[in-house]
Amino acid sequence: MLGQFKSGSTTSDAVQPSPPVSKVVCLAAGSIGNFLEFYNFMAYAFFAPMIGQAFFPVKGALMQLLAALITFAAGFLARPLGSLVMGFYTQRMGVGNTLMATFLMMAAGSALLVATPDYATIGVWAPVLVLISRLLHGFSEGGEVGPATEFIYSLRGERDAGAMASAQALTQFMSQLAAVAVGLVLSVALSHEQLYAWGWRVPFVLGLVIVPFGLFFRRLALGGLDQTAAHPVMTEPSREPFPWLVVALTFCVILTGTVTTYLRAFGASYAISVLHLSPTLGMAAMSIGLIAGLAAIVTGIHLQRSCRARPLILGVSGAYLIVILPVYYFSVHSPGLVSLIVLNVVTNVMPGLLSAVSSELVLRSIPAAQRSFVFGVVYSITVSVFGGATQPFVTWLILMTGNAMVPGYLASIVIPVAPIALLALSRRAAKRSAQEVNGEAGLRSFEVPVSAFSEA
Repeated sequence: MLGQFKSGSTTSDAVQPSPPVSKVVCLAAGSIGNFLEFYNFMAYAFFAPMIGQAFFPVKGALMQLLAALITFAAGFLARPLGSLVMGFYTQRMGVGNTLMATFLMMAAGSALLVATPDYATIGVWAPVLVLISRLLHGFSEGGEVGPATEFIYSLRGERDAGAMASAQALTQFMSQLAAVAVGLVLSVALSHEQLYAWGWRVPFVLGLVIVPFGLFFRRLALGGLDQTAAHPVMTEPSREPFPWLVVALTFCVILTGTVTTYLRAFGASYAISVLHLSPTLGMAAMSIGLIAGLAAIVTGIHLQRSCRARPLILGVSGAYLIVILPVYYFSVHSPGLVSLIVLNVVTNVMPGLLSAVSSELVLRSIPAAQRSFVFGVVYSITVSVFGGATQPFVTWLILMTGNAMVPGYLASIVIPVAPIALLALSRRAAKRSAQEVNGEAGLRSFEVPVSAFSEA
């Protein structure tokens, strides 16, 4: 059995001891792995044209970009394996040890990418080592996402449930902004030749600076969990039926979020390789869009507290669907800084406004006794299939059709999926909240064996 998880008590969960350190430190400890992973992910996405030239000796800038993105996508294949392996590891060793291990694997993947010489120096070993780096990143993120998300969500109180549920999304935007800010500075400070020769490595070197801070926060906040895991509380497995419908609906929500996220991340490469604009313009527009997205997430947290879920979901999703094709059309037919800013602001603000309500509905709908493992597996599988494939698929379609509007068409197809699923989840979440308030909730997720996933 898994050790009892220490968290602040809420009306929706069993009463637990208070965390040994402040909520701010716990929040930083739970989020910093997500920050490092998405920082590395965004840096790779932004500098994919340069990475493609360094490691993949194929003809043509778009073919080099495609090769780099396929290698990038390969890392996603390791995410489900990571979620399963680290789920069993958590069962035996505790959540604290799990989050320390996944963070160190992330750091190792980054260090390997930084240290790998280019193809001209070591030949075929160069892309092989880049592939190993991406597999390390994918495995570690797959093992991280479930325990870290539940760890943060368990810190919530009555007023900050939306904020805690959207903490991972907020961290992702912050890490993306940090990555694009570094990219923008490098694109201004370095020449084209320097940027392609060695400048693309700088963001990954800076990412390694995060590692000692992450280890410090995690040791401080998670040390108590390791001690608890050494003397686990024996509990009965959850007898609640496995929530297959909730899993399917969660899959739909994450599908939309994944595809639109990776289309946004494709923005800089899209501007450089498809619209033939400078890296500086691409990075500048992305920076403005991410700042707007951060503001939208904060606004969304307040909206989640003050507005009914259904009108908020329908209103924002409807507006997103209406404007997505026009903003892509504007960027394709009037390429430049203004159109790129409009595109980036729209594609960051709309999902940001829904981040709190969608994350909170998903997490509240999953039984507490199964939340960490279920969310981690569903998230990892969905992101593995659609996150890894989105950018190479879009690049391939642009190559085959010559149509730069492809990302807009794909976005317009997936945007309606999430609101339909969220409306269904809102009823499930309301029912579950009522049950938990009446004391019918199961045990916390870290008290349940992984075998509960297979119970019917």
